[in-house]
Amino acid sequence: MKSLHLLPVTLLSLSAVSCGGGGDAPTPPGTVSFVMRLHGFPGSEEFRVATASADFIAKARAQLLLPEAQRSLFVNGAIAAGSAGVNTGWSWHFSDAALVESAIELCDGRPSMVEANQDYWLNTVKRFCPWPSYVYAEAT
Repeated sequence: MKSLHLLPVTLLSLSAVSCGGGGDAPTPPGTVSFVMRLHGFPGSEEFRVATASADFIAKARAQLLLPEAQRSLFVNGAIAAGSAGVNTGWSWHFSDAALVESAIELCDGRPSMVEANQDYWLNTVKRFCPWPSYVYAEAT
């Protein structure tokens, strides 16, 4: 039973590490990064998602087998301050993400919108789900 009491502390510790606490710490082993773009928007709206989720990785790699115009799954997830050493060029990152087919409109937007109004996105919306986003490439 003692190990059950340690579970919340362990999960909290892992959560703090995975978010990078806003810093630029190296990503944990088993983490894969994907470059995301927005259909119909300039490359300046490109961003990255790092994940160790087997489901996300499998879906992302399956999307990459399709022609770019047919990649229809988009990212939806919780966001946090700091690039976490992955989402370079932006001062926020995904702390948890999934590839989905639909989401509520509230979290739809562009990366530049999150950057321009971080207080609103990080503290009110708390999620980002840009509908036109798609997996562009696996980062190397």
